[in-house]
Amino acid sequence: MPNIKQDELLKVIYETPVLRAQLDAYLEDDKWIGGVKALKHWCETTSYPAWLKDISSQLRLMKDVVERYAVRRNIYNKLTDLSERIEKYCNAFGYDKMGSRQGAKSKDGLYVHKYTDHELIEDHIKFIVNDLHWSPSLSEYKQYNEMWKRYNATK
Repeated sequence: MPNIKQDELLKVIYETPVLRAQLDAYLEDDKWIGGVKALKHWCETTSYPAWLKDISSQLRLMKDVVERYAVRRNIYNKLTDLSERIEKYCNAFGYDKMGSRQGAKSKDGLYVHKYTDHELIEDHIKFIVNDLHWSPSLSEYKQYNEMWKRYNATK
């Protein structure tokens, strides 16, 4: 069940570049507690939105939001790395070697569009950025691992 306060606080993180940069710096060094402190300090000292001051004493909420942000950030970074890896592979070996899935069909049953691996990853990057409740399923994680192995440009 989604927590509305967590969602709203996560939106504040995504919409505030300064706060996001501070959290990224702490999380880059695996300093979760520093990230929670930075978020708490931001909530105590900011004047907009006003409801942030009311929740600045809720450390559990702060910890949960920072943890959720860190997981989403990690997924985003890994999907971006996979997208770059696919591009490097295709530049080295040709775009005709890129894998694809069945896409839209025409009325006569022929495939009009093939959904490429790169398009899939780019769509998932958009989902992780734009939808706070989306996360990859287990089968999608397995697909990512298979793609990571397949698109090794050093073969």
